[in-house]
Amino acid sequence: MGNLLTMAKDRLMNAIAGTGTGRDPRTANAYTAVPMNQHQIAAAYSGSPLMRKIVQIPAMDMVREWREWKLDAEQITAVEALEKRLMIRQKVRQVEVLRGIGGGALILGLPGNPSEPAPENISRNQLAYVNVVSRWHLGFSQYQEDAREPGYLDPIMWTLTGQGGQQTLHPSRVIPFRADTTASLAMITNTGHDAYWGESTVQQVLDAVQDNDSARSSFAALVNKARTLRIGIPRLMELASTQAGTDQVSARMSILAMAESIHNAFIYDAGDAEGKGGEKIDDSSYSFAGAKDILNSYGEFVAAVSDIPATRLLGRAPEGMNSSGESQQTDWNKKIRAMQELDLAPCLERFDRYLLQSAIGSVPDGQWYEWAPLDLPDQKAEAERRKAEAETIKIIQETATIPDRAFAQAVQSWAIDEGMWPELEAALMPLSDDERYGLEQADPSDDDLGGNSAEGGDPDPANGASVDDSRRMNDATPRPLYVHRKLLNSADLIAWAKAQGIATTIDGSDMHVTIAFSRQPIDWLKVEANDWNEEKDGTLVINPGGPRLVERLGKDGEAVVLLFGSSRLSWRHEQIRNAGASWDWPEYQPHVTISYNAPEVDVDAIEPYRGVLRFGPEIFEDLDDDWKAKVKES
Repeated sequence: MGNLLTMAKDRLMNAIAGTGTGRDPRTANAYTAVPMNQHQIAAAYSGSPLMRKIVQIPAMDMVREWREWKLDAEQITAVEALEKRLMIRQKVRQVEVLRGIGGGALILGLPGNPSEPAPENISRNQLAYVNVVSRWHLGFSQYQEDAREPGYLDPIMWTLTGQGGQQTLHPSRVIPFRADTTASLAMITNTGHDAYWGESTVQQVLDAVQDNDSARSSFAALVNKARTLRIGIPRLMELASTQAGTDQVSARMSILAMAESIHNAFIYDAGDAEGKGGEKIDDSSYSFAGAKDILNSYGEFVAAVSDIPATRLLGRAPEGMNSSGESQQTDWNKKIRAMQELDLAPCLERFDRYLLQSAIGSVPDGQWYEWAPLDLPDQKAEAERRKAEAETIKIIQETATIPDRAFAQAVQSWAIDEGMWPELEAALMPLSDDERYGLEQADPSDDDLGGNSAEGGDPDPANGASVDDSRRMNDATPRPLYVHRKLLNSADLIAWAKAQGIATTIDGSDMHVTIAFSRQPIDWLKVEANDWNEEKDGTLVINPGGPRLVERLGKDGEAVVLLFGSSRLSWRHEQIRNAGASWDWPEYQPHVTISYNAPEVDVDAIEPYRGVLRFGPEIFEDLDDDWKAKVKES
C-alpha cells in the first residue's frame, strides 16, 4: 500500500528551488467545488453582457436555420403551420438558453389528466400548447434509483410550482433540457436536484468571464484617472492640524476648481518674490501601451473556455496573415451541428411524434427531417455547384453504365431533393411510370429519315441516302450561332420604363435575353436540348425579386439594360459554350436591353424592375451582323 501511495505522489522535485517540496507555493493549491444558486446564476447572466452572449449564441445558432422536413408537400405545409402556431422555434431557443443557465423544460399540452401518463397516440389538433419553464419551477421528491431499469435517476413524478400553488405532472408530459451532467455522474452520492440538472454553462465559464469583466472594469476606471491634477501645498500638514487651516485649504481648492471651470486656467500661489514657498501644480498621466493586448488575452481565454470563436463571441475581425475566419466558422458550425444531434435532437424526438400526429394525423415511417445547412452558399457558388453536378450527371450518362430508366429516376429524385424547380414533384406525380421514367423513342418514320428505308434496316442508298449518310444525320455543318429568348411580358417592362422617365424604348417584340452569341462556327445539333430549366411549352419564368440592376452597356454605354440574376440561364450559357460556342465578352450576365436612345437618363437613380420576367422558348438563329440597324424605338 505504501508503494502504491508513493507511486501516486510521484512528481518533479527540486530541493534547491523548492519545486514539489513543502516550500513550493503550489502545494497549497486545491480545486474546490463552489455551487452557484439560482440567484447567483441569474445575477451573473443579467449582469455580464459577455456571459449573456456565451449562453445565447449557441441557443440562437441551433435554431437559426431550423429543420427541413422530408414529407409530402401538403404534410410539410401542415407541420410547419403547426410549428409556427405553437412558436416552436422561439420556445426551443428559450429553453436552450435556460439549459445554459441551469436547465429548463417543455410542458406538452396533451389530452388527459396532467398527472397521468400521456397517450401513446393523439388525433389531429390535439397538441394544444407547448410551454417553457425553468428548472426552478420544477421539482421532484423521488427518482428511479435502480440503474438496471430504464430512466435511471429520472424523476418518478414532477411538481410544477407557480403562483397558483403546486401541480403534479407526469414525466411523459415533460421534456427536460438538462445542462452538463457529466460531473454529477462522477459523484455517486450526488443525487439531488443539482445532480439531476447538471452544471450550468454560467458556472463553467464564470472564472474566465469574471476575470475579463474585472480587467475591463479596471481599465475603464483607469481611464477616468488618465489625467490627475497634483497640487503641492506648502506646510499642508501644519495647516490641516487646525480648523482654521482646514477651512483655508478647502477655500483654496474651491478657488482652483472655479478658476478651471470658468476661466479654463489654474491660479496658484507662486510664493515670495524669489519664487520660494509657492504651490506646485502638475498633471499625472498614465500610459496605456499594451492594454489592448492584455484585454484581448482575457477575451481570447473566455472564447477558449466557452468554445466559441473569438470572431463570433467578441465581434472582431480574424487575425493572422491571410486569415478570413472561414476555418473558425467551419469549426463552430461543426460544434453547432453536434449540439443539434447530441443535445437537441433527443429532446425533440419525444416532442415530434406528437407534433406530427397533431399536424397530419400519423407518424410516417423512416426519417422525418434533416437539419438545414448552417451556412447557405451565395448565388454564384450555388450556380457553380449545380453546374458541376449537372456535368457529372452528363458524364455518368455517357458511360452507359446505368440503365436509362433507373438513371432518369435517380436524376429526377436529385432535382426534387435539390428543390431546383417549384412544383416539379407535383407535376411528375400524376404521370405513369412509363411516361415519367420511360425514355424509349418511337421508331422514326420514312419521312423523318428523308427517304424510304429498307425493312428493318438502314435507308436504301438507291433513294439518295447512303448507309454512312444515315449514320451522320445527327451531324450538321458548323456555322455561327445566336441563341435567345423573347420577353413575353415586354408590356410590363415598357410600362415600368416609361414610369421611370425613359422616354423611348425598343419595340416589345425585339426585347429578349441573349444566351449565346458564337462567332465560332459550331454544330448546332451538338448542343443538348434544354429540357431541365423550362416548362413543357418551352417557356422560362424568372420569379419576382432577386438581384436586379439598371446599367449602361456597349462600347459607348449607349444601351440602357436591366441586369438580373438567373443561375439557369448562366448554366445554359455554359452548356452551349461547352459544346464549342465562343463568347466575345469576359463573362456572361443575363440582361434585357430597354433602350439605345436614352443619353439623358441617370441609371443610378432608377429603381430596377422587380416583377416577373417571362421568356419564350429558345430560338437558334444564324448571326446577323447588321442586327442593330433593324432595332426600332418608340
